[in-house]
Amino acid sequence: MTRIVLCPSEPIRQRMAGIGIRYFELARRLPQHGLEVVLLTAGDVVEAAELEGLAGLQGLEVRGFERGRLRELVADCQAAVAQGHLANDLLVEVPELPTAIDLYDPFLVENLHYVDSLGLDPYRNDHATWVLQMSEGDFFLCSSDEQRQFYLGFLSALGRLNPKRLREDPDLAELIALVPFGVPSSLPPARPLLPERLGDEKRLLFGGLYDWYDPWPVLEALEILDRPEWVVYFIRNPNPDSTPQTLAGEVEAWCTRRGWWGERVRMIDWVSADRRYDLLREVDLLVSTHRINLETRLSLRTRFLDALAAGCPVVTSDGGAMSSLLRQHDAGWVVPPSDAAALATAFREVLTDPDATAARRQAAAGLLRQFSWDRVLEPLVHFAKAPRLDPTKAEFAFRPATQAPSDDLVFRIKRRLRRWLRPAVTP
Repeated sequence: MTRIVLCPSEPIRQRMAGIGIRYFELARRLPQHGLEVVLLTAGDVVEAAELEGLAGLQGLEVRGFERGRLRELVADCQAAVAQGHLANDLLVEVPELPTAIDLYDPFLVENLHYVDSLGLDPYRNDHATWVLQMSEGDFFLCSSDEQRQFYLGFLSALGRLNPKRLREDPDLAELIALVPFGVPSSLPPARPLLPERLGDEKRLLFGGLYDWYDPWPVLEALEILDRPEWVVYFIRNPNPDSTPQTLAGEVEAWCTRRGWWGERVRMIDWVSADRRYDLLREVDLLVSTHRINLETRLSLRTRFLDALAAGCPVVTSDGGAMSSLLRQHDAGWVVPPSDAAALATAFREVLTDPDATAARRQAAAGLLRQFSWDRVLEPLVHFAKAPRLDPTKAEFAFRPATQAPSDDLVFRIKRRLRRWLRPAVTP
């Protein structure tokens, strides 16, 4: 039986974001396909092993990630799936292990939004990471056709699309395949999560406030509607130390000035992975709005698939893979970017027209069938059961140096001041 190691960049624990949940699900489901799984977590091994859904799961072993000991830790594995910056260590320390690089999360593009807060170091690191991983990986996973085309361009520039590869694999299906997030065939039993509703309260869930989102049309739509009993929920980021919270701070300040903070706009803690469906069952709609940008084009919003599976209506801005799917299946509401008036109309229809909501919910069933876990895992299971090193990469792949200018003087001065002041404010 093939044993495959999973190596995500996010620790596997109760409070996980999208990547952690993705690997939690992979660890649960791959053993059902006749694979033994080793889950390498950068967090607490005991906490991961005791998670509901993993505890006592036959065919799964949880081990701690240890840089410098990876060859020993994965010596009994025949293949790997690795994601994020920890994949670099696996490729460098165990280059002979056939490795699928998971590009589901286009983190280089996401982190470009933080240049004003973090400078150019994340870009240098992320770009060098992609160069290493796309030149040395053997198989690549992505979430959508949009992502696949984008990554094929990067792979071509590094020599991975080459004459021998194309002769063996004309459509490059053995090089890069769609393995998006999946949805379960049935949901866990519902358990109460949020406080009881007050009067005629309606709940709109936005979720986390990352800097590439655009929550302002949502707030403007609430002003247009003037329905104080309609409340929007944002969720605190579970990794605030590593993810700048500029947008969250701006939203809080805007709402505080209007007396909305804690009333019409509420912030709640990140929900543990096993309770995410409970949250979606207890809100009236999920909304995520954005401006048109590259991150929007490339990301498949995990939260939307979870919401549709839970029967929660969804509203989003146009642009990107998810809005195309929603429009194609008539499974949700898609509005022009930055159009608060159109958003207000969509909110009104979702929250006051049960027939329209029921029709979209029924239409979503066809979309969800495309994302069943058994279906989306097929390319990965195929690789895992017959792992191999790409025989063309040694001849054609190469790794150009990453180049970026120095951070400007003003940014360097601000960064040094922050470092000097930090000890003074640390308790």
